[in-house]
Amino acid sequence: AEKPQQVFSREMLLEQVWGYHYKADTRLVNVHVQRLRAKIEADPDNPRIVTTVRGVGYRAGAVA
Repeated sequence: AEKPQQVFSREMLLEQVWGYHYKADTRLVNVHVQRLRAKIEADPDNPRIVTTVRGVGYRAGAVA
């Protein structure tokens, strides 16, 4: 990630990654984050690279 530890809202990810400029179903983001974690995390059930920030979105970047 360009900005490690920055928190990205689901809405921002929808707009920046998929180009949605409206309130779409943010579960789309959840599904893709799960798939990403399955590919990059050593333990996808306990992520350390892409973490959830409850009520906000996701944080990308390895935890120090």
